Amino acid sequence: MPTEEHQSLPKYDFEFVGGKFNSYLFQTQYDIIYEITFKPNGYIFEENHSFKEKTFEFSIIPIENPNKINPPLDKRVPNTIASIFSDFFQQHHRIVVYACETADNRASARFRKFNQWFDWYKGTSFFKVDMQMGNDNKGEIYFTSLIIKIDNPDAIEIVAAFRQMIMSNQK
Repeated sequence: MPTEEHQSLPKYDFEFVGGKFNSYLFQTQYDIIYEITFKPNGYIFEENHSFKEKTFEFSIIPIENPNKINPPLDKRVPNTIASIFSDFFQQHHRIVVYACETADNRASARFRKFNQWFDWYKGTSFFKVDMQMGNDNKGEIYFTSLIIKIDNPDAIEIVAAFRQMIMSNQK
């Protein structure tokens, strides 16, 4: 459950833009505009799984930063993202996969921050399975999470397929 502190924090207004990536937008007090996307991602699972059409890849993308600053700590951002996440999951039994960006060597920091936010806001509705994919030629580790609602009737099959996919992609 979110702590009382987190429940009482204000959030930014957000807008569902839609489109092929199910985009949401919000702007912070620092004029940073974030795009939250839920990109359809049927390729993560083998084609024989009936839930591949319900699978989405989650991304948090700062799309505008006019002051060219590193995003400062802003307690309204995680509350906003949690609200967007809940809004997206209100439809059907969706499956979300989060893979941390590795290009700037900050994937482990992103993963820690995402886990912290998830733990604050998961309540009793969601659960998450974390896995890492092995090292590529640069020695990078890919941090991934599978997130589904607890009441998803395909939960056991989805988790097994996710683990199998990760294990088959180990190098």
